[in-house]
Amino acid sequence: MNRATIRKLYREAIVSVFGCDDKELDAQLLKAVKEDIHYGDKAPGEWTHNSVLEIYCENGIPNASDIHDFSYEAREFGLDPSTAVSYNGDKWDTIDGLVNLMLEAMGRHERYHHEPYNSAVVGVWRS
Repeated sequence: MNRATIRKLYREAIVSVFGCDDKELDAQLLKAVKEDIHYGDKAPGEWTHNSVLEIYCENGIPNASDIHDFSYEAREFGLDPSTAVSYNGDKWDTIDGLVNLMLEAMGRHERYHHEPYNSAVVGVWRS
């Protein structure tokens, strides 16, 4: 499988999941997906050099390990606190799902998944 295709699919899926379809509001994310997604063996940080892709989550791409807990604020405004927690790992699972769905639509049998390396780097691996 061509790594450029995988990179393109991850770029599109990241924007689809973390973006809001407004070019002005998504400007930082759009810039980050162009600059911060590298081939694993050519990535400047060499954190996951055996991976297919090495994605840097410091300039606009949300990392895969953050948890955003707004349950206190939800209680304050009378909302259900159980729905006020967001896990970035769940969103990255959705990204993997979108990429693999597109590969399936293309007739490809390869599957890919993400693995957080640390709070600033995500590696993408062939399953």
